[in-house]
Amino acid sequence: MYHRCACLLFLCLSQVSLSAAGQETHALPPITLKKISESEANIVIDGEINEAVWSALTPYDYFRVLSPDTLKEVPYETRVRAFYSERGLYFSVWAEQPKETLVARLSSRDQFISRDGISLTIDPSGDGIYGYWFGINLGGSLSDGTVLPERQFSNRWDGAWRGAVSEHDEGYAVEYFLPFSMMTLPAIEGDSRELGIYISRRVSQKGELWGWPALPGSLSRFMTALQPLVIDNFEPQKQFTFYPYASTSYDVIEAEDDYKSGFDLFWRPTSNVQLSATVNPDFGNVESDDVVVNLTSFETFFPEKRPFFLEGQEIFATTPRARGRRGTPPTILVHTRRIGGPPQSLNVDDLDLTDLEANQPSELQAAAKVTGQLGKWRYGTMVAVEDDTKIEGKINGIDVDLVQDGRTFGTTRFLYETTEIGSRAGLGWISTLVDHPDGDAVVHGVDGHYLSKDGLLNLDGQLLYSDVADTTGTGGFLDLSYTPRQGIKHTAGIEYFDEDLNINHFGFLRRNDAIAARYSLQISQSGLKHLKRRETGFRLTQEYNTDGKVVSSGLIAYQERMFKNNSFLYTELNYFPSRWDDQNSDGNGSFRIDPRWQTGAFWGSDSSKPIRIAVGYFLENEQIGGTQKFHELQINWRPNDRFAAEFSLYYRDRTDWLIHEAGRDFTTFESIFWQPEIELNYFFSAKQQIKLSAQWVGIKATERDRWQVPLDDGSLIPDGAPFTDSRDFSISALSFQARYRWEIAPLSDLFIVYTRASDIPSRPDDSFSNLLRDSWTDRAADSLVIKLRYRLGS
Repeated sequence: MYHRCACLLFLCLSQVSLSAAGQETHALPPITLKKISESEANIVIDGEINEAVWSALTPYDYFRVLSPDTLKEVPYETRVRAFYSERGLYFSVWAEQPKETLVARLSSRDQFISRDGISLTIDPSGDGIYGYWFGINLGGSLSDGTVLPERQFSNRWDGAWRGAVSEHDEGYAVEYFLPFSMMTLPAIEGDSRELGIYISRRVSQKGELWGWPALPGSLSRFMTALQPLVIDNFEPQKQFTFYPYASTSYDVIEAEDDYKSGFDLFWRPTSNVQLSATVNPDFGNVESDDVVVNLTSFETFFPEKRPFFLEGQEIFATTPRARGRRGTPPTILVHTRRIGGPPQSLNVDDLDLTDLEANQPSELQAAAKVTGQLGKWRYGTMVAVEDDTKIEGKINGIDVDLVQDGRTFGTTRFLYETTEIGSRAGLGWISTLVDHPDGDAVVHGVDGHYLSKDGLLNLDGQLLYSDVADTTGTGGFLDLSYTPRQGIKHTAGIEYFDEDLNINHFGFLRRNDAIAARYSLQISQSGLKHLKRRETGFRLTQEYNTDGKVVSSGLIAYQERMFKNNSFLYTELNYFPSRWDDQNSDGNGSFRIDPRWQTGAFWGSDSSKPIRIAVGYFLENEQIGGTQKFHELQINWRPNDRFAAEFSLYYRDRTDWLIHEAGRDFTTFESIFWQPEIELNYFFSAKQQIKLSAQWVGIKATERDRWQVPLDDGSLIPDGAPFTDSRDFSISALSFQARYRWEIAPLSDLFIVYTRASDIPSRPDDSFSNLLRDSWTDRAADSLVIKLRYRLGS
């Protein structure tokens, strides 16, 4: 069956005929910016563009339609002007658009929603090796982040810049001020420096993205094809920033107060070096993770949200796999969520800990980081020291108080990159260390990168070595992408991780003991008769363990259609051949999983309208017979630019949910899964927000059959032994947060946050309504945090 499906796939591909769209980017020869002193420019960043200096500058308007990727001329003008001063870069954008079509919406920083706005990407090196992006959205909300070659965008960075927007009779206008002091600027010979820029414009009512240069996502090149800008007589400034903070928290359950204070330091002695440190940091609960139920042997990946570790983190992202792939968590050697995570397990016999005690975070004493660039070399090093953690538990029913030593985390990274050969090539090294009295964990990695001169071929790879508790492991992977023309992209990858490779003390790897090959084809078409855009994709995966057993295999086909009215429809049809499960028995043997099918569809209405509705339905075979049905409903209501209500409801009905119990024992359950989520936002202004968010997961599972892992290879064996106990269970977990945030100044915030969470013990005979009610009243966490962090310095 698998081979017939593969043949059918390639037969379909042979019928695909796409006309190659032009790849003219409309980039100009290098533009030399004019230098104007701060006193002469006298710019007020208010979005009005009414200062005399703007009218004296040459406007640029070379925008094309990038999404859908027709590259057609745009119907409205977008005039860009720019200059620089001794302090930084100034940009203004005048955007023509009928006033009745404007979509203005306020949001939290870095939130992606449908609205009008401008985004600006800067490559301070001029070589396409790293960059920053800055978004100003209609209404005044800001967004920013980093970008790595060729198109690895991340919003996990906040910069101290200023931007503003204003509406006018013919559309709207924005102003930017981007200080040189917040960017890493490589040292160069002479006083003339070349940068790269890219400017995009979101037109929500049309459901389109416009940009200059014309670099749609269906092209392989981005960072190496930006518009060159030249600045002369540039003298970089030193930067010193001091972030003191003070916080107080009140634990409602324990009726205890806690007061903390500390500070972060950021010092840039030269334009290409930054030193940062934090003393007695407070990573209090101002952001909450999603509620996740994971009953498998695979760890859940949670992204980093703490500003100190996000600053300059891109140097430690060694390959594009650090951002993860569709449906797959990242492979990364520096996962900073490990720092301050639950303490290392105590090697104490018969120690019984509550889930809350076992998963309590570790406090940090201090952390320090240095990042920079020297010629074609970029580097980074970081050290973080945890405090000892007090642990309360029971041994044979007797209360005990124990202490676990804190860990010391360290990493060093070097990366050499060059574009002198016409293409982009890089070679890097990274080492990590987790030091603990119970044993050290050391990992080394060597990574390589290559982008051909024409941008059609891109290679990324890494070799890995780990030494944990005197056990060494090795591994590596190689990823290749090939874009023969606009709209067609081939991606392939191979990997090998031996069974002793262990990078998860500081990094994240979904599984070791794996040999895999992957291939995907993405076809993007635009300008169709009844569609704005159509994207079709095919993915093939084959993965073995080092014993030669297939542990993952799949043929995935999907299509996404964007209609003329800005609604979209996503459909997929997937086939998963028979495989072996060698993980979920926790080392008690492998068993065969039957072949499975999966299909489904997801439809969403126009997101630029005040009310957006999306619905989805997916049907999938269970691992050992039976089916699971997944329903999804999303409703977004934005009656004006200041208020937003978002409601999601996920419902899953499973007939044979397979769960490991202990040893060789498994059970299948008939289960119902409810997960409602709601979020309310109100903005007094772009800088003041009240946010209410709640998530609840409710599961009731009724035992159907018991199984055992066979002693020899084969499928699970029915357990015919008589039993009197019941394995029925329920899960009821809730997370609620009410947060007020006031951005007093750039990167200076006042937070008032109330957090409530619960995880109710199993009560399978109770109703969902009772479980939900008691999830609110029977609290596992209940706290109020007030935190002030203020930025002082240049």
